[in-house]
Amino acid sequence: MRLRYLLFTLPVLSMSVYADGVGHVQLQQVPVTANPLKLSNDEMVKPIQIYNGEELSRIRGSSLGATLNGTPGVSNSAFGDAIGRPVIRGMSNNRVQILNNGIQITDVSAMSGDHSVAIDTLAAEQIEIVRGPAAVIYGGGATGGVINIIDNRIHSEYYEGLMGAYDLGTGGANNEQAGSFLIDYGINDIMIHVDGYDRSSKNLNIPGLSVSKYLNEAEPEEYPRDKFGDDTLVNSYVKSEGGSVGVSKITDQGYTGFSYTKHQMEYGIPIEDGAYIDMNVDKYDFKMERKDIATHIDNFKFAVNWTDYYHKEVEPEGDIGTDFIDKQLEGKVEFAHSFFNTPGVVGIDAGQGRFSKDAGKPLIANNQNKDIAIYFLEDFNFYDHTVSFGFRQGYTKYDANSFTSDNGAAEPGGEESETTFDASEEDFNTTNASIGSIFNLNPNLSLSVNLSHIERAPAMNELYIYGEHHATETIEQGDRNLKKEKSNGIDTIITWQDGKNMLSFSPFYTRFDDYIAEINTGTVQYHEHEGEEEALPVYQYQSVPADFYGYEFEGSRKITTNYTADVWGDYVRGKNRDGGNLPLMPAMRIGTGHNYQWNRFNAGVEGMYVFEQDKLAENEYKTDDYIDMSAYVSYALPVEANIILSVKGTNLLDRTQRESTSILKDKTPLGSRAVIFGMTGTF
Repeated sequence: MRLRYLLFTLPVLSMSVYADGVGHVQLQQVPVTANPLKLSNDEMVKPIQIYNGEELSRIRGSSLGATLNGTPGVSNSAFGDAIGRPVIRGMSNNRVQILNNGIQITDVSAMSGDHSVAIDTLAAEQIEIVRGPAAVIYGGGATGGVINIIDNRIHSEYYEGLMGAYDLGTGGANNEQAGSFLIDYGINDIMIHVDGYDRSSKNLNIPGLSVSKYLNEAEPEEYPRDKFGDDTLVNSYVKSEGGSVGVSKITDQGYTGFSYTKHQMEYGIPIEDGAYIDMNVDKYDFKMERKDIATHIDNFKFAVNWTDYYHKEVEPEGDIGTDFIDKQLEGKVEFAHSFFNTPGVVGIDAGQGRFSKDAGKPLIANNQNKDIAIYFLEDFNFYDHTVSFGFRQGYTKYDANSFTSDNGAAEPGGEESETTFDASEEDFNTTNASIGSIFNLNPNLSLSVNLSHIERAPAMNELYIYGEHHATETIEQGDRNLKKEKSNGIDTIITWQDGKNMLSFSPFYTRFDDYIAEINTGTVQYHEHEGEEEALPVYQYQSVPADFYGYEFEGSRKITTNYTADVWGDYVRGKNRDGGNLPLMPAMRIGTGHNYQWNRFNAGVEGMYVFEQDKLAENEYKTDDYIDMSAYVSYALPVEANIILSVKGTNLLDRTQRESTSILKDKTPLGSRAVIFGMTGTF
């Protein structure tokens, strides 16, 4: 609560800074860090989407998935309003890697849809989306792509004096109050960083009934239309707070820095009134960089990260239903060079940790993990033509304890059974490679082509989970005999650009062997929960041959000096080559945006049509189409403190919206029509 008071006093304090005559200092421009070659967007084989500044503040949602939803090719796996992981080209969880300042985030968000990413977007200064050769060096966990969240807690450059920023917001369908701040101070070649954030929201307002008509028609007694709320989604509140401190020493030869970050979050589980998840994360980072090490070696980087992650899932009566403890050490060594007179990078990353579960019913075996990989990303010039090549060779090992599951009963009133698994070791060697180039067909038209081979070791949940997960009302069953997942893909982009007018089209195709899918088997198990017997569907992780194909397109036209019109769209199809469709695929979307900027005013309206999703896996219900309209207005105050006031309206047509990528799509719709007021500033 004290943090919230501090957040709302910052605008006054920033005005006071200027009243005292301290000059304005521009905040550091954050580089693109997920691309070690530090190439600009148009130099990369696959463009990077970057959000920062006022644009990031405008699109920022209650979750990372909600923030990036609407980016061509990116959807949201929404679990209510608070939780949502990005889905890239139909691939989610263990195929989308989420980084913080270039280091993988330790959490269990890829394990289940009810688990939050262990970072709040309020702490982000910049968010990057990466695909292509620059993504392949992060391994099979980046098959879909990489999301890199930048917070600048360890500075790599020196700035004299005091500088800072803040971002405040209130309103929305969840009646949220949110705020964040950062303060940087440079003195005697030392940079000191402090930041904090606080988010609190109430139950989500929804446009009507919570349960979809399709689920209700299939199971009317079990799922009445208002089971999880009518006009308000029950138990969908969120509380999140945290912050960090960092210090770094800057020299002509590089920098050395350390930071500590704390993240706490509590949020309700909408499908079980009174139940909630309580998360606590402590993270320690050390980084250093040295420049001009030797001839043709431009710099050396070393980074190490220790994360202590814990979350518990609490039942309505206060008992712990399950918990997750994940302690991980990650390290990376990287050399940037110019041996071939073009930029290149060679690196090693390694990690080890222990995942355990101490409370509640048996769900997953405790296990230890180790991994190590060598990678490189190189540019080569051939006859004034640049080819980018990425490669990663990795090794992953799991050591799992013996484990006895709770299988439930096969029929109502039956005796619950169990399965015992012996202790086991699984290890996997993976090879990932990608090659691509950009062909300039004429001064306005270019074609980029990227070919990739990706191998991914099964994740621990895909191997070892076996039991009841009540937060999602499912039985989940892994398979210790799963093989590594392999895919080959081609990704192209055709771009036309003439000044500030642009049009691009990006078709892609990926063919998987042994794609690890979580399949609804159509069977149920009966479990006793809080004195009642419940029938829960059984989901199994299975290897299937699969194809993903689709496209994205984007267009932008500068109609007048002040007025810009955009259009975009995406489509993806996921098919099981043994027959049928893969589950939870994104629906086709088309969108348009219109922005007008005049002096200190900035205004826009955005519209998106989401088609129905009727390309369904077995035991899956369709999602209806809908139109989403939003609008925003911002005004920069005529003061030196650089304060921007904003108003944003969301779901202006008040339509019922369901994400086809969400495991709760038939139980929890998105929010109703709402207005959000915001204020950002720098000093």
